Amino acid sequence: MEPKPTLNRITIYPVKSLDGISLQKALIGNGGCLVHDREYAITDADGNFIIGKTNPLVHTLRSAFELDDEIIYLRHQNETSWKKFHFRNDLLAIQLFLSDYFGIPIVLQKNMNGRFMDIPDKSGMTVLSTASLQSISKWFDKMHLDEARRRFRATIEIEGVPPFWEDRLFSKEGIGIEFKIGDVTLIGISPRARCVVPTRNPDSGVVTHSFPKYFAKHRAASLPNWSMLKEYGHHYHFTVNCYVPPSELGKWIHVGNEVHIVGEKKLK
Repeated sequence: MEPKPTLNRITIYPVKSLDGISLQKALIGNGGCLVHDREYAITDADGNFIIGKTNPLVHTLRSAFELDDEIIYLRHQNETSWKKFHFRNDLLAIQLFLSDYFGIPIVLQKNMNGRFMDIPDKSGMTVLSTASLQSISKWFDKMHLDEARRRFRATIEIEGVPPFWEDRLFSKEGIGIEFKIGDVTLIGISPRARCVVPTRNPDSGVVTHSFPKYFAKHRAASLPNWSMLKEYGHHYHFTVNCYVPPSELGKWIHVGNEVHIVGEKKLK
């Protein structure tokens, strides 16, 4: 039976590197990303991002959101009570809370045009499949599906396909794969090389030091024979970087949308 790819989950991360929230639908905004995704970023006084890649304290900072009301809740992982803030009215209070938490002066920056994405001009979304996450969670003892999901922080999750089906959404360098989620067109650009973040438990920040080596070993062993990942030098890649053309601004994606591959597209 041919797989029937379907959009299963949409996750956005309103503050870069903090917790995500799951949505039933999402709007394509300026900058080729989903509205409210990485809209805010925590920086030091010099404008350098405070992110999990460089600061493990990020992993023990919990957050929750009421985006319609511009509300953020913050607490330490070991605490039970939340601190509630309004993004605009309580900006100074948020920065004081974060400065105390990180031990350095903090600025909360805002940008609605996708500039806080890791590679903003190339990838406004990342895509994976639920089956891939399920497979990866079995490679590591006591790793649940949601933990695997939180380690890799993808925007789009697809169901109804076998593990690593998303490798069909990239090709050789210089060649993109055009595909559609509902009536929204995206271009798969490349597999995403992973950093130190997935090696850390998303709640405690505790590092599994053998994670990259162990991941790469299993990724190579489970690689579909048609996958182009072998062209990218190593197997510590997961999720697909996707470019959203400006023509898609203002369109919606919905959980339950069908996913269709259109074909190869030469990249400029």
